[in-house]
Amino acid sequence: MRFKRADLPGLLIATLAPVGLFMILVASYDLWRHHGTPLLGFLSVNIAVGGGIIGAFSRFIRNWELALGSLVALLAMAGGVLILQWTGNDGTAFATALKFGGLLAFGLLNVAIIQQLLVNGLNPILVRREARAAREAQG
Repeated sequence: MRFKRADLPGLLIATLAPVGLFMILVASYDLWRHHGTPLLGFLSVNIAVGGGIIGAFSRFIRNWELALGSLVALLAMAGGVLILQWTGNDGTAFATALKFGGLLAFGLLNVAIIQQLLVNGLNPILVRREARAAREAQG
């Protein structure tokens, strides 16, 4: 399989997204003191595998608007939570609203990506398989 220009976003996603997500996760939950424990290795491997899978299948994502919009919203809300933690306002209603908003943005990001993968990746394969089976059944 050859690399195409459409694979460039996937390469960026596979290399940069897991690192950024890991840093956000470690900073959000203040896991810095777990240096040298298996927790950080476990988290980094799981995040890297997820980023690699998304990067590999990103060639099937045709409409990036919803995915990128929800990613920007997620990053903004995570940054807002970090700022509120640094200022000592983590227990406020606004911080809780940002955390719930981040969950919703993360869910929307997943739905946007999975929907594109199903429509542009899996559906054409199933349609071709069905057409081939119909041709073979006819003769």
